[in-house]
Amino acid sequence: METNYKFRLGIFGLIGLIFAPIGLIFLILGIVIPSDAIEESSTVFKGVFCGVGGLFLVLGAVFLALSIKENSKIKKLIAAGNYIMANFVSASLNLAVQINGRNPYRAEFQFTDPLGMVHVFHSRNVMADPTPALTGRQVRVYVDPQNYDNYYADIDSVMTLH
Repeated sequence: METNYKFRLGIFGLIGLIFAPIGLIFLILGIVIPSDAIEESSTVFKGVFCGVGGLFLVLGAVFLALSIKENSKIKKLIAAGNYIMANFVSASLNLAVQINGRNPYRAEFQFTDPLGMVHVFHSRNVMADPTPALTGRQVRVYVDPQNYDNYYADIDSVMTLH
């Protein structure tokens, strides 16, 4: 079974897509609007537009870069092909996140390595309770063999088969 990973924007990417264009517009307006068009306080006007625009542009670019980096990490893990089969343990509401007044679910998986050490993995946030689709199932967790903290739990392949 091959995994077709889709680029997911996430909250940081969404914020970046909003902030970066707004920042770019403000920055351009601050630079382009001629000083003689503003009779009083043209320096303050340009400073505010360029400052706010620059700040929004930098924040947007950083958030987009974080989103792209996360997606790149996941693609590298999948491309490396090192995965383990982890057992579904439970799904719980992620109370740290709220979308349209609702909390998403995160699935928890466990894997016991040959040395007897138990590793716990979490899925991405999903809006529907994944328990019915995952109960009694194993999920591929793509891992960095050197560092099991660097992982991607592929619940999409199991959820689409259900």
